Amino acid sequence: MLQEQNILVKIRRLLPYLNPALKRVGQYALENTDRMKKLKISELAVKCDVSEATVTRFVKEIGLNNFQNFKISLAEIPPEHHLEATGKEKYVYDDVDKDDSIDKIVEKILFRNIEAIQDTQRVINPIEIERAVGAIDKADFVALYCVGTSTIAAESAKMRFYRIGKQCIVYNDPAHLAVSSSILKKGNVAIGISNSGSTTFTVNAIKTAKENGATTICITNCDDSPITRYSDIKLFTATKESSFFQESMLSRVAQILIIDILYACCASKNYTYSIQLLEKSAAAIKRALH
Repeated sequence: MLQEQNILVKIRRLLPYLNPALKRVGQYALENTDRMKKLKISELAVKCDVSEATVTRFVKEIGLNNFQNFKISLAEIPPEHHLEATGKEKYVYDDVDKDDSIDKIVEKILFRNIEAIQDTQRVINPIEIERAVGAIDKADFVALYCVGTSTIAAESAKMRFYRIGKQCIVYNDPAHLAVSSSILKKGNVAIGISNSGSTTFTVNAIKTAKENGATTICITNCDDSPITRYSDIKLFTATKESSFFQESMLSRVAQILIIDILYACCASKNYTYSIQLLEKSAAAIKRALH
């Protein structure tokens, strides 16, 4: 499980996957955090038009033992982390609708992107970031494994890391993932990027890389997904599914945030050398374009 995770962030991530009754409980918790702390389980059930058993099932679904633990978790959340939706914000939680004006669509898309970044910030584990930076810094080669939209984050990582002298290659073809991971060795780093954490080709590549002695890192939205079983270092994003955009937009925003943090930390670790390489690469690009 994610350490020191804001329980409200987890509810938002799970909300699209819950059945209607459980979803009503989750939505009420998001929109009425302060009130939730004072409610009895019977009162919450009435407000959400569900049974007490459904409330208990919801609590189990978010990884807690009982309703009392749920209330304690809510009480421990600092006020500035409350995700209550009031007034104008309420409609922003909805997906884009056919009747939305351009202004409303702009606001919703902006809100979704900011939300993805803020939620991911809440689940970032500095210790795991430090471990990942240390592994990348020492690595003589970094393999980036991905498929689909995760390729965007992987290409971003390659562009950043090789400009500060780190040899890395993106593999997004199933055959290339399999071959590359089979020949990795100790001293190499394999980074698997998968929003679901269940992408077969990416998971298998990380599993094989780990078996061959490489240090494995995952960037995923799901803390109990298959890819985490084979990852020495686990980095998590926190985005919720959108029925309109699916995962294509929000997951890549959060993934690139993690990549940017890793890059900045690696560059800072070898500041003078990184600056020299960035200046050389910038000059090379300028010459190429003229």
